[in-house]
Amino acid sequence: MSLLTLSLSCVVATATLCASPVVLARADPAAPAPAALTAFPAAASSMKTAGLNAEQVYAILLGEIAGRRGDMSTAFTQYFKAAQLTQAPQMAELAARVAIRSEDYDAADQAVRLWLTLAPNAPMAQQVAAFLRIHAEDQEGALIHLNRLIELSEGANETVYDDAAALIARASTPELQLRLMQALVTQFPESAEAQQALASLAAGISQFAIADKAARRALELRPEWNKPRLFLVRLLLTQDKRTEARQLLESFIVNTPNDLAMQMLYGQFLIEEKEFTSARAVFEQLLNSQPKAPEALFAAGILSLQLNEFNRAQAYFTRLYDTGERQNDAAFYLGQAAEQMNDVAAALNWYQKVEENHVAEAQMRIAVLRAAAGDVAAAREMLQQLRIDSPEDAVMSTLVEAEILENAHQAEEAMQVLNAALNEQPDAVDLLYARGLLAINLGQLERGEQDLQQIIAVDAENANALNALGYTLADRTDRYTEALGYIERAYKLKPDEPAILDSLGWVHYRLGHLETARDYLRQALAAFNDGEIAAHLGEVLWAMGQQTEAWTVWNASLAAHPDDADLQKVIERHRVLKTEANSNNAKGTPK
Repeated sequence: MSLLTLSLSCVVATATLCASPVVLARADPAAPAPAALTAFPAAASSMKTAGLNAEQVYAILLGEIAGRRGDMSTAFTQYFKAAQLTQAPQMAELAARVAIRSEDYDAADQAVRLWLTLAPNAPMAQQVAAFLRIHAEDQEGALIHLNRLIELSEGANETVYDDAAALIARASTPELQLRLMQALVTQFPESAEAQQALASLAAGISQFAIADKAARRALELRPEWNKPRLFLVRLLLTQDKRTEARQLLESFIVNTPNDLAMQMLYGQFLIEEKEFTSARAVFEQLLNSQPKAPEALFAAGILSLQLNEFNRAQAYFTRLYDTGERQNDAAFYLGQAAEQMNDVAAALNWYQKVEENHVAEAQMRIAVLRAAAGDVAAAREMLQQLRIDSPEDAVMSTLVEAEILENAHQAEEAMQVLNAALNEQPDAVDLLYARGLLAINLGQLERGEQDLQQIIAVDAENANALNALGYTLADRTDRYTEALGYIERAYKLKPDEPAILDSLGWVHYRLGHLETARDYLRQALAAFNDGEIAAHLGEVLWAMGQQTEAWTVWNASLAAHPDDADLQKVIERHRVLKTEANSNNAKGTPK
């Protein structure tokens, strides 16, 4: 997958608006308590000691020393003693957190009772008490503390219901979670926030009908609130109800045409539907009212790249760069746009500005451009240094180095690079795949098949490896039935993938199933205008006696891909055949 495709699939993720499920992650009741409940509020030694007697200070210090040594039992004992001696709520809080961290819930209950006595109106005390009651499956007790927590917020904390829902999500079963949340919401029937929190929790346990009803009620109670609108659309997408989601989304947009979040979600939806031009129009409309909106500029730029409109992409990313927001992203994609426009100097200039995000990819692109300019040695040195500086990108930089060498007609050196990398990471799928394909191109079919089989052995659903192996067997051997098996497995995994459709067509051609081959290849070429696919389709048409149509396919593809060497070879071979046939016909040889 190209960097551009990867970026396009993440347009909304980078905008923090994803059309993927928005359900609340289901909590594991056996998991440790949330960090918010176990984190120390402050180091005990930082407390002011003025007014404390020696016994109180001694207990605090013993508790801190024990905590630093990992002796949580002693730490609890001493902090709890300090709380009793000082009557300070923060010491009771510290004792409770230590007990929860060590999963001593009886001790935690003891500390929280003292904490509530000392600070009955402390929201955090109520929150921790609710957590403990939920852990104990004490629904009545949990509701008492949750109700009090919400009352203490007095409407000032809009997220208090979400906080309550997050606590309730720790309950041991989905049924208990739902029962607790519904009981809590009943106490606040006119709260839109309570209804939305119920919707999120219900979605998290796949109670979609309840989630839908609660979110719609939240919208009734607070019509101007966008959160339930976005939630309802995403809820439908979670259930793969895309037609309904689109209708609802478009109805919302009519009422809120300048809403950034809603427009971003609509744009992402259109991207997923592959309606790239329409998606860009959404972002352009948004930019009319918010010309410096960084996420809209980013999305419009990515879509322009996808549509091969590089000048427009350049304009959007330049505007993004000038806002001061997402400058690393803007610089990287400005480099890509310049590279696509064959402006190497500009591409290098932009890539060299990239820091943090995309820095490794930018360095790799610089290496590729240097190699293309003839300085392969400098490019390799750069990539080797990158592997030292950025070991997490070692596989990708190795693949780039191997590709540079192969393009420079140094395939054996490329094989050495891949071999060395696989000695370090023998199970790296991307490296195995690259070496397998390179071995096949070098005529080392046994080596290539072995690498592809190794991938399939650990990942039986690796469609790329299945397809590559199947195509190789169909193209380079007479093991056509075996090849068909691998390709059909890949087809089941990715039925719309043009490369797999091409392989299906080619193996059926080898098996003599010409009409089936033609149909698959036509489908592949319609999905992706590629020289190799066109070459294959022409071969099949020629074999079916449809030479005129074959020439039509080849000529059209050659006009689109004039530098495709494989296509040129196929055309030249059949041009010779055509010439020979005409010559024989002129001599009276039967057609």
